[in-house]
Amino acid sequence: MVTEPISIRRATTADIPFLRAMIWEAVLASPSFIEAHQGLDTLRQGEGERWRSWQPQSDPAFVAEDAAGRKLGAITLRPHPYPDGPGWQLGLGVEGHVRHHGIGRQLLEKAVSHLRAVSAPYLTLYVDESNAPAIALYRNTGFEDNGEAHGVREMRLQLE
Repeated sequence: MVTEPISIRRATTADIPFLRAMIWEAVLASPSFIEAHQGLDTLRQGEGERWRSWQPQSDPAFVAEDAAGRKLGAITLRPHPYPDGPGWQLGLGVEGHVRHHGIGRQLLEKAVSHLRAVSAPYLTLYVDESNAPAIALYRNTGFEDNGEAHGVREMRLQLE
């Protein structure tokens, strides 16, 4: 059960366990991505290294909480190099029991607002072809298909 209202706040290093759990849940929902990266062990090692060195100033993240202070979901941002210039890549995870309640949309809106404020040119993400609800969310918030990459669909939102 979600206690309204939902608030979105900037993540701190104290949130690393929750951020890591949410992003790992998103990874587990992407069997094609797992396969393209030689399995869970390889991905787990990379994620471990990422979170050991994570700095909220350079790689912003946001956490959604309900009025009771329960963490419901998280979105992470990190620099993304691309041939046409650097932008940002997101990772999004929402607790299973609160999916389809608008939490993901609120987190996306916060991330987009933040990136527009710092004049970021684009936001990209990777989503498994089998994750129809996530693809629908991303399309409904303006993301467009950008082809296949790493065994999953790449989607991109132009911010400028």
